[in-house]
Amino acid sequence: MTNKNTSVAPPSLDTLKKRALIGAAIGLVLTSLFIFSADNADPAWSKLWFIKPLVLTPIATAMGGIFYFYVEQLFFFNGWKKPLAIIIGLIGFVVSLWLGMVLGFNGTYWN
Repeated sequence: MTNKNTSVAPPSLDTLKKRALIGAAIGLVLTSLFIFSADNADPAWSKLWFIKPLVLTPIATAMGGIFYFYVEQLFFFNGWKKPLAIIIGLIGFVVSLWLGMVLGFNGTYWN
């Protein structure tokens, strides 16, 4: 009789970095699309108004990617918990994206 190794490997730091970078990239792309598709900026804003959303949104979505990683590690099992973990992680990521965009565009587009 052979013994099966059913232990779960500990979460990898590389996977955590990968989730954070994917989240930051998604935030950067969405913010860039929003900024560069906009018409002329209001003259009352500073000339470098676009830097704030391009910095804050990727940071917030990187945090959302980290949240997704930890939800996945805590609740990612077989059965009904697997879809629940994915849904909770995606909701957390979307909330972080929304908050990052609101904080980034505060004072310019969302005054």
